[in-house]
Amino acid sequence: MPSLHGSLPERDPLTGAISRVAAHALIEQALNSSRASHHPFALILFDIDRFKLVNFGFGDHQGDAVLQAVADIGRGCLRPGDTFSRWGGQQFMCMLPDIQSTEAYAIAEKIRAAIDTQPVRIDANVIYISASFGVAGFPEDGDHTRKLLSSTDAALYAAKESGRNRCVLARALEHQPYGVGNMLESALREDRMRVAYQPIIDLSTNAVVAEEALARIITDDGHILKAGEFIDSATLLQLTHKIDRAVFLQTLQRCVGQLSAGAAPISHFLNISGNLLHHPAVVEDLLNTAMQSCMACGNLIGPVKPMVIEVTERELLGDMATARALLKPFSDFGLRLALDDFGSGYSSFHYLAEFPFSFLKIDGSLIKRLDEPKVRTIVQGMQRVAQELDLITIAEFVENETIAAITRDIGINWAQGYYFSAPVMN
Repeated sequence: MPSLHGSLPERDPLTGAISRVAAHALIEQALNSSRASHHPFALILFDIDRFKLVNFGFGDHQGDAVLQAVADIGRGCLRPGDTFSRWGGQQFMCMLPDIQSTEAYAIAEKIRAAIDTQPVRIDANVIYISASFGVAGFPEDGDHTRKLLSSTDAALYAAKESGRNRCVLARALEHQPYGVGNMLESALREDRMRVAYQPIIDLSTNAVVAEEALARIITDDGHILKAGEFIDSATLLQLTHKIDRAVFLQTLQRCVGQLSAGAAPISHFLNISGNLLHHPAVVEDLLNTAMQSCMACGNLIGPVKPMVIEVTERELLGDMATARALLKPFSDFGLRLALDDFGSGYSSFHYLAEFPFSFLKIDGSLIKRLDEPKVRTIVQGMQRVAQELDLITIAEFVENETIAAITRDIGINWAQGYYFSAPVMN
């Protein structure tokens, strides 16, 4: 493996492994060399399983000792000429020239087995550990650095998700969600998460009274991915709280900008996931940021805060008391709540009695079928209940004049859909 700029590469002071910055440069050099020679090249990325429990249970000193021990094991399993680096935290990267990914997989399995069978002894403690591995090769899994690293990351995600303490080849993933998960992580890290805003119309006045914030990803090659193309993978990999955070902060900035420019205040609807609700530190940080923004806006806001938090029925399924406690920080701050996709699942009116909702968003699959008498009757019933509860109703997926006219006739308050406007990015 070539040295970095002809000098000794920078090293991690704890483990003595090459640093991530130096390793990244070496990977670039190795790929250039492999392209010129048409020789294969492979990467092994591995992550110590449940390392946080080691730090929590035994302390940072023992955690450092585990990192050192794992680094020694990893280095000891490599061939002469291979390179070992600390990729960050509890992750390590191995760079293997002149090797097929299937052969690299065998080396990864050798490291995995060695870690699994060699407990770390620190003072009077014996710590049993394991690690998960992702393996990718040039050129089959990527012909440039970003793609090869993405493939390696995706394979590591798959190893973690499928049970930990195992090795996964990137080529075996095909179109599983882990590649999407890696792309999502990269988009968040590289600030390629964007928000599109779809207007919400008051059906009695045709005025824009609100907008819904919708997540988008800008891919490496400039394409725009809609949420439906990545949200299922994000949910599986428990990354939706990161999406929620990015959308919340961008929408908050947009809201402040509009008010500061003298625009009439409108409501900004944001979807949040159950995953975010289980990250109280992230929620607290978002609400602190919102508080600072509210203070900066002064009397521009008025008595009602413009942000509205949308939750779906499926996020509320389970213990009502727990769900109320999770949503309480938002309502305590003064943000209004909307029940989204009502009519798509259990449609339990019990939620309307238990939670302080201000808005009821009727699921688009029903709205699209409003020209059917039975569906119209069902939606009319929802509208009557919402009116008695003093809830503002919103019809989703209004796509033509016929459906728009029926929603007005039923008495639904607001509507959104392609008939009025597609979501628009800043």
